[in-house]
Amino acid sequence: MTTYPYDMQLVVDPFNTSNVVANGQIYIYDPADSGNTSPLILTDPNGLTITNPLMSNSNGFLPPFIATLPQVKWVGAGFVGFFDSYHGLRNEAIDAKAAAQDAAIGSTTSAGAAVAAQAAAELAAQAAVGGGVAIDPTDEDALVFTTKSDGSIAVDPSDSDALLITA
Repeated sequence: MTTYPYDMQLVVDPFNTSNVVANGQIYIYDPADSGNTSPLILTDPNGLTITNPLMSNSNGFLPPFIATLPQVKWVGAGFVGFFDSYHGLRNEAIDAKAAAQDAAIGSTTSAGAAVAAQAAAELAAQAAVGGGVAIDPTDEDALVFTTKSDGSIAVDPSDSDALLITA
């Protein structure tokens, strides 16, 4: 399960910043919980469960906490606001980037394997008809000879790249 860390948050009236909720109980909810009926389960940065509501300090700050949502709603002292977990969203983006890179590498590897398999199958088919031996066609060091069914080697003497070996 993805978790979203929240640093210390200042609990202040979003419409009047002079209204700081000092030493107050602050409930943390899912933003979709319009009735504020189910406080979220929270943990501290060490993963230990902490109570919800949280207590703000004398300056109006909440302790750091971890939730399972990238955005949470806070409710307390007659005020409502929202906190966003920027570290959590950043981590999610990094994970998505890594997954996309892995998928791209996997698809490139699969495509290369498919091309090699097709080439090997074509060479094997040619060898079966011509009496030769199938090898890995992607091996740049491979030298391929094909023969006719009677064992003779078919070479185009006008081909400057042709190598004719006689015994």
